[in-house]
Amino acid sequence: MTNLISQLKKLETSGVIRTAAQELSITDLITKAYRIRSRTPQLAAKKVAILPGPLEDLVVNLLAFDGFCEAIYLCPANTTVPPVEGLHLWPIVSEASTDIKSPAISKQTTWYIATSGTTGKPKWFGHTLEALTANIKHSTNLQKLTWALLYQPFRFAGLQVLLQALLSTADLVDVTGLEPIKQVELMALHQVTAVSATPSLWRQLLMTQQLDTLPLRHITLGGEIAEQALLTQLSRLFPKAKLRHIYASTEAGVGFVVADGKAGFPTQWLDNSSLPVELEISEQQHLLVKPKCSVASEAPLELNSNGFMDTQDRIEIIGDRVFFLGRATGAINVGGNKVYPEKVEQVLLSCDTISQARVYAKKSAMMGELVAADVVLLSDPLIMSSDLSTIKLQILKECKKQLQRFEIPTKISFVDNVSYNPSGKLNRQSNGKQHD
Repeated sequence: MTNLISQLKKLETSGVIRTAAQELSITDLITKAYRIRSRTPQLAAKKVAILPGPLEDLVVNLLAFDGFCEAIYLCPANTTVPPVEGLHLWPIVSEASTDIKSPAISKQTTWYIATSGTTGKPKWFGHTLEALTANIKHSTNLQKLTWALLYQPFRFAGLQVLLQALLSTADLVDVTGLEPIKQVELMALHQVTAVSATPSLWRQLLMTQQLDTLPLRHITLGGEIAEQALLTQLSRLFPKAKLRHIYASTEAGVGFVVADGKAGFPTQWLDNSSLPVELEISEQQHLLVKPKCSVASEAPLELNSNGFMDTQDRIEIIGDRVFFLGRATGAINVGGNKVYPEKVEQVLLSCDTISQARVYAKKSAMMGELVAADVVLLSDPLIMSSDLSTIKLQILKECKKQLQRFEIPTKISFVDNVSYNPSGKLNRQSNGKQHD
């Protein structure tokens, strides 16, 4: 497949990348990329780790090294560089003292991306540019979009947004690292029309009470379970926007896109060969996926005899719909009963007084673990002035309707905010496990 820099050069037009401080021309970034190639011939056909830096530098480095190096390792902040033999660190590598003609390299580069490490030590998985861009669409309407970048561009989800904007010649506004209110203000300033974010990040944006100032036409959710209450809220706020949620992972790439406005996905997709991945359900009720594109990894992928990978995502089938319950590896063990924090959070978020929720394990001498929850109330004067004990009783009443007894939180704390990891996902490890 043609490398990234060659693909961009073939496009008749190009978008621009905007940050809070500057506007970047794709043409200028391409020029800088060729300059790097000419000054670093020693990196041709080598393995390069791109260290954390500004978005401008990342784009230039990707343009320079794709199709020039054997492999690219995208190193997010606070992630240890993998111990790969012969790995060159960029931009620590010394440049050649004089410009020389760079060698012609046509090798297909492998892009290595780290998992978020939510459930353990981050792992590295390699994809080709062809696989990373397999689901990128091209059209006149998409060209007119202005995307906002909320994800870290060094990670899979952020890279997807970046590549979509670059290859569809749309504009991109970088709002990473800003507080939600500042993100919305910058997006409004540049008239952002397309946003991709985790459900947790969408809730933060909604809490600003200014999200409706944006002229959104494309809304995408991914990285976490997209519950029906949030999908409905976004659909009502932006009735003319295309709403979709994506199932994807660093390990397997993009799995499928759900665009019917409903949580979960149709059961008929379990036998749909046209999807980017094949789907199955294990005896443990885990979702299994079989990528159609090969994936490189530091260790062999754990596949069953039919070539399927266990995603560790626990699911249940209700009628003609498959719903996600949560991560099997993140279950809370309450006296031998498994409780999925994500399932409890969905119930809490269905309460009309709650804007954000975080469910976690609290140690118990008798039961092993119990369910605890931190909740953030909606910024509504009527709710904020209400008696907290009354609100707590209302929350527990809703929990009793939808949850089994062992799933109901034994402790509910009202907090100002909940924390998120660099991938934009809810951080259940931030405070550790609390004791009775």
